[in-house]
Amino acid sequence: MTILLLVMALVAQTASPIFRFEAEGFWLNLHHYLYVLGRAQAGMADAKRRAVSDAPVDQAAALATLDDSERAAWTEAVTFYANGLSKQDMVFDEPLIAVTNAMRVAPTAPAAALNVDPALRSVLERAAPIYRRAWWPRHREANQARVKALNVQLEQHGAKVLASLTQWYQLDWPEAGFVINMSGYSNWAGAYSTRGNLIVVSSLDPGMVGSLGLESIFHEAMHQWDDEMQARLARLSKTHQTPRPRQGLTHALIWYTVAER
Repeated sequence: MTILLLVMALVAQTASPIFRFEAEGFWLNLHHYLYVLGRAQAGMADAKRRAVSDAPVDQAAALATLDDSERAAWTEAVTFYANGLSKQDMVFDEPLIAVTNAMRVAPTAPAAALNVDPALRSVLERAAPIYRRAWWPRHREANQARVKALNVQLEQHGAKVLASLTQWYQLDWPEAGFVINMSGYSNWAGAYSTRGNLIVVSSLDPGMVGSLGLESIFHEAMHQWDDEMQARLARLSKTHQTPRPRQGLTHALIWYTVAER
C-alpha cells in the first residue's frame, strides 16, 4: 500500500497541468486597468458592464492619496488610453492585441523591455510607480486569491471536464496546459481569448466567482480552437453541401459543451 501511494503521488506531481496561471503580470494588469478606465472616460457603452463598472470607483478611492504630480501623471495615462487604445476592441483589433501581448514580460522588467510605441512606453513608465503603490497590491492579492480558488475547483472537476471536451472535439489539449493571465480587470466580459494564445481573466469581476469562473477559463481556452473548428465545419459543409457555417457557430458550440460539464 505504501508503494502504491508513493507511485500515485509521483504521478500526480508529474501530470501535465490543465492550466498554468500567471498572477504576477504587473505590466499586463496596468495595461488592462488603464484600458477599462479609458473606456469609461471615453463614454464607451460597455463601461457600465458589471465586469468593469467598478474600475472608476476603484480609481477614485486611491486618487485622493496621490500628490498633485502623481495625480497629473495618472490622469495623463488614462486620457492617453481614452483617446486611442481604449477605443479598440481587446479581442478583434490587431494593433491592441499586439500591444497586449507585448505586456507579457517579467513582472520586474523595466518599461524599456516593452516592445511598444515609444509614446505609450513613456506613458506607462510614468504611470507604473503610481500604479504599483496605489492599486497593484490589491489587484495582485485578488489575482492570487482567484488562482487559489480556481485550483481547488480544478482539482475537483478539471480532469472530468477536460476528458469530455477533448473527446467531443477530438482535439488535443496543450501538453503544458493553457496559460491564464490573471488581471484585476480585463474587458467588459470579464475574460477573453484572442490571438497569440492570449487568455486574460479578471480577478475582480464578481462574475468570475465559483462555478462560473471554472466554466470561464475552459470557455476562453477553447476559443484557441476556433480557427481549427471553423475550418473543420467548413469542410463538413462542403462535403454535405450545406450552407457555410457562420463565424459565431464555434462560440455557440463552446456554450453548449463546456457549460454542459
